[in-house]
Amino acid sequence: MNINSLTFLYLFLPGALLVFNLAPKKLKSIVLAVISGGFILFSKPEDFIFLSADIIILYILSEALSKNSENQKRKKAFFLSALFINIGAILFYSVQSQLSGGFSPFVLMVISFTAIGYFVDLYKGEAKAIHSPADFIVFLAFFGKLTRGPLFRAKDFISVSESGFSLSETGGGLYLFIRGLAKYVVLATPLAQLHEELFAANSEEISVFGAWLDMIVFSMMIFFDLSGFCDMARGLGKCFGMELPKNFYFPFQSPSVSDFLDRFNMTVTAFFRHYVYDVLRNDKNSRPQFIVNTILISMLCGIWFGIKMNFIFWGLYIAAFIILEEFFLKKILREIPHFFARIYTFAVTMFSMVIFSSSDLGSIITSYKAMFGIGAAVVTDSIAYIVSQNVLLLVAGAFFLISAFSMFIRHLSKNNRFAFNIFAVFESAVLLVLITAELL
Repeated sequence: MNINSLTFLYLFLPGALLVFNLAPKKLKSIVLAVISGGFILFSKPEDFIFLSADIIILYILSEALSKNSENQKRKKAFFLSALFINIGAILFYSVQSQLSGGFSPFVLMVISFTAIGYFVDLYKGEAKAIHSPADFIVFLAFFGKLTRGPLFRAKDFISVSESGFSLSETGGGLYLFIRGLAKYVVLATPLAQLHEELFAANSEEISVFGAWLDMIVFSMMIFFDLSGFCDMARGLGKCFGMELPKNFYFPFQSPSVSDFLDRFNMTVTAFFRHYVYDVLRNDKNSRPQFIVNTILISMLCGIWFGIKMNFIFWGLYIAAFIILEEFFLKKILREIPHFFARIYTFAVTMFSMVIFSSSDLGSIITSYKAMFGIGAAVVTDSIAYIVSQNVLLLVAGAFFLISAFSMFIRHLSKNNRFAFNIFAVFESAVLLVLITAELL
């Protein structure tokens, strides 16, 4: 069972909401912990025992670190043990995923990185220990955020046993969840199929238009996939009394590459900035230090998606432009019209997606040559035909890639709540029909 399945939408979620809201307030954390464990068991049964053991060990280390806060030697030993377990698990599963040809195990990544941040904060005295086993499970492994995140820190965690039922919050959460699910099912999945068609057509005869369109479609697919799952997580969080942070904010309309990284996978970037960049930074704040730190943070943001060379090089590519902007382009980007700054960033990020999407150096070079118009036709018949068959999907993807509709929703919500509620109900009903039709 996946979070984007009909089983989850029509059986697991209604059942979970019913049980959670009927439970006494003091038992809500336990109920949500059980629900999260059940979700892992049904969705990843092969990993359930390992993930359960991992969380139990981390809880024991958390309690040991907390009880030995005055003994620096023991405190450090427990802290380093927790870091070793989490980093070791990330490396092991990422390498295993790479060898098997699969995708990065995001469930483990979310749990482990959340745990690393927690133990760092606990060790430095910036967070209180989460003593309740149920709260600890919910904090690390709330089922809504396991698929893609977002990450959040212990200082922002509030036990769900302290929150009560709110019809407006539940309704708002379900609305956000349905919109996120629609992003993935109605947009990301068809765009993934379109990307495969474009890739196959370009493999036979590449063209300038085909190469650019393929990367634009791939970028839209990535955005709707990742932001869709994170919207689902935030929506489910609201339904179960948790406030999860935003993770994407229309990165492909950024006015600079630096801003792009801040908008793309926001909580992951913020995590590495806080726990790596800020730790390495000193008062001198020299140029060499900025360069090294920027390269390190960007590479780590790439490695989040898996320990693969293309993700590492993607991070290096992004870092190169951030450094270039910091020392040479910052003033120019501020003075030129915003539209041209966005065009520059869009072009740079499209080139970065070539690296992100392929680990084959030959394919990357071929795509770059075509995008620059070297040895490629302007457009081919096969590409033109594919476009003609997917006009509506391309228009919808391009429209929702920018913030126009989101700004309309915010404006309506702020200025006419009644009209917004009517619109939200109507939109949710339409999206549910589309989602169900796609998943059947």
